[in-house]
Amino acid sequence: MAKQKDEWGLCKDCKWWQIEPDGSVENLTLGLCIDEKLQPFQLRVSGISGCNRFMNGKPARAKGSSDAPPSAEPVR
Repeated sequence: MAKQKDEWGLCKDCKWWQIEPDGSVENLTLGLCIDEKLQPFQLRVSGISGCNRFMNGKPARAKGSSDAPPSAEPVR
């Protein structure tokens, strides 16, 4: 069974995307995925990345979210 389209979305529109405090919500902005199940992987993703763990909302913000590897702790 295929996933419904509304279960997939872009990171820039997802509440599980965490970017720098002064970061812009743009396609090429890098940030940390803070979805609970994905936190162990420290995924650094761009605003145009996306997946089926999408949850509509505004990105979280924390210093170090765009570091390689990310040094920020999840704030949600």
